[in-house]
Amino acid sequence: MILVGPSLGASVAIDFTVHYPEAVEKLVLINPSVYAEGTGHLAKLPELVAYAGVSFLKSLPLRLYANMLAFNSIPFLTILDWTNVGRLHCFLPWWKDSTVSFMFSGGYNVISQIKQVKHKTLIICGEKDQIVSYKLVVKLHSELSNAIIREVSDSGHLPHVDNPKCVAKLIANFAEDDADVDAKRSFCLALAQETALRR
Repeated sequence: MILVGPSLGASVAIDFTVHYPEAVEKLVLINPSVYAEGTGHLAKLPELVAYAGVSFLKSLPLRLYANMLAFNSIPFLTILDWTNVGRLHCFLPWWKDSTVSFMFSGGYNVISQIKQVKHKTLIICGEKDQIVSYKLVVKLHSELSNAIIREVSDSGHLPHVDNPKCVAKLIANFAEDDADVDAKRSFCLALAQETALRR
């Protein structure tokens, strides 16, 4: 398979690729959040404090702020709508317990696994990502032995939402082993300009 991992999902994708290398042909990491050292000190919180913190995670102000960071040039009412949709899972009866369990487990820490990945990897990053710094993307690129980086112009943390045609084209070209880098770059630039004109 070609395994795609956006944001924290990139950590999951790296972990899976290291443990099941035969199942993965290529890897696509989108604005990869892979250098967090798990949940850190949160894993040692008293249970009552952890549950209070998890309740805060589903709050409208926090989710709204996170969406404002994640998306680029999106109207406020659209962000509000996406925030409400994006927090629906927080109201499922098992969500609090699962989140606290994840926190106490230490979360994902794949830093030691990164250099074990030998698969062809496409790293896609949004030009205006305010969540994962470009320095970390370059660091990841340097630690993966067989990786390329492609930047999606006029996109934030979720380029697959901000500019889905460009990201789909990058992934399709990568899947086909199309090495025409300039064509990819100009395609995404043209799409970004076209999108900007429609706004």
